[in-house]
Amino acid sequence: MAKHEPFNFKSKDELAAKSEALRLPLPLSDDISVLFQKYDFGGRAIPNRLAVHPMEGFDSQPDGSPDELAFRRYHRFASGGSGLIWFEAVSVVPEGRSNPRQMWLHAKNIDAFSRLVEHTRRMARNTFDSRHELFLVVQLTHSGRYSRPEGKLVPRVASYNPFLDKDKDKEGIHMLTDDELAAIQDKYVDAAGLASKAGFDAVDIKACHGYLINDLLAAFERKNSRYGGEFENRTRFLIETIERIRAEVPGIEIAVRLSLWDAVPYPYGFGANRSDPKQPDLAETASVIEKLKECGCRFINVTMGNPYRDPSVGRPFDRSLPGSTEPDEHPLESIYRITETTAILQKQFEPLPFVGTGYSWLRQFWPYLAAGIIAANKAHFIGQGRSSIAYPDAPRDLMENQKLSPNKTCIACSRCTELMRRGGRAGCVIRDKEIYAREYKKFVGSI
Repeated sequence: MAKHEPFNFKSKDELAAKSEALRLPLPLSDDISVLFQKYDFGGRAIPNRLAVHPMEGFDSQPDGSPDELAFRRYHRFASGGSGLIWFEAVSVVPEGRSNPRQMWLHAKNIDAFSRLVEHTRRMARNTFDSRHELFLVVQLTHSGRYSRPEGKLVPRVASYNPFLDKDKDKEGIHMLTDDELAAIQDKYVDAAGLASKAGFDAVDIKACHGYLINDLLAAFERKNSRYGGEFENRTRFLIETIERIRAEVPGIEIAVRLSLWDAVPYPYGFGANRSDPKQPDLAETASVIEKLKECGCRFINVTMGNPYRDPSVGRPFDRSLPGSTEPDEHPLESIYRITETTAILQKQFEPLPFVGTGYSWLRQFWPYLAAGIIAANKAHFIGQGRSSIAYPDAPRDLMENQKLSPNKTCIACSRCTELMRRGGRAGCVIRDKEIYAREYKKFVGSI
């Protein structure tokens, strides 16, 4: 492992030289035109290979409906040019919200979500033309151990995890029963039906970052339960949920944002290498993806690690959150691990499309890696999370100028996460100062 360093590249050639010095063969390409190839999804053309990842803004109304900042954010994404927009995590039950302002979809606010979907599609058509038809996915979730429906942490978990729950009173953590989990599954199915009526093309059954379904996949230590222990039991909730949605909500496509590796030691982390906790073991991950493919999942959006425990695994940074330690590897090592792991699985499960991740630390040079990945078929789509918040019109700039402005890119400063953790509305403090610098000052302090 090399020493952690902040981003300091002045050119793509400098980036390539550092990659070579670290013996990390990142597939950089000068031809970015592949990013704007259409993708045939069951006879429907997705305009390009660029995707917005699900990133919570925490700007709903008390009843879970999107408010004006949510409309603003998806307006910016739609007019920015990405062909695939993966809407943020929307809770299926009020007690599963990770923030009092997290969106929550239910029968009484479906009209508000319908307006948001229609507004997003209209903005894309107005900016481009009728052929730029967005593909919209909404992520459905239950926050599990990270539930904060009233602002105070109220963990609801499938299995106690000493690595993720070590700062909590074990006796104060609510362990969900099998009956409670079955009732929550009903809510996922209900929410999928509402999402379909609201006009979304697909629902994502979120299975990453320590939230409830990811918690279940790692529930090796859950005893005497149909949802824990053996592989079939740990995957039961996810697979049954998808099978039920397929049967009960005809017409909606199904996706999963899946943690390929939690970076938490066995038996408390999914995808853990039992002999080396610092490395993934893809055998069980591949087995889950095989089951997902068989039951009708049509998209895999990949991620790694747990941002509450070690955010650098999935999204390398320059500035860590206050109180966090500096990673023991160079950011390019993190990027290489996640992009190559994705490539291995994309090849294994071709033609199931994977949405890649882990590019934003590269700033204005990420399109060159993205183009190399698409050209080599190492992923079918390139996802941008915090980078989309900082630079929502990056795809449009690439279309028009064939390059990005370094003055608009994400600088991996972690302030959007810091703001979110402090209870504020999440956005880019540096590139969207009008709103979020004020929000940061209110909840955190001066920049």
